[in-house]
Amino acid sequence: MKGMELTLTLTLLLLNFSPRKALPLDPSISCCTQVYRKNLPGKVFWNVIQVERQEANGDCHLQAYVLHRKNGRPVCVHPKNRSLARWLSRNKMRQKNYGHTTRLNPTP
Repeated sequence: MKGMELTLTLTLLLLNFSPRKALPLDPSISCCTQVYRKNLPGKVFWNVIQVERQEANGDCHLQAYVLHRKNGRPVCVHPKNRSLARWLSRNKMRQKNYGHTTRLNPTP
């Protein structure tokens, strides 16, 4: 009987410690799990309103650029992607003119 009580006590203790309490993550954090490495078609860059850099830190495991588009899901691109590098260099002036490095089409 003592063994059963010990097992029950340990089970209740383990249930009391939720993994969510042990690893507090912000529910709004979303990470890229895959990235495009090959050249992307030009239409992927249409309607990009924001570019965000994802670092490979404790929350996310891949380094990537996240392209947020007006009509569609975000696109995750490898930082060394050639088509991304060309697109970023072409849009550098637009970024500087708006005064914010990640926002391409600011709202008035």
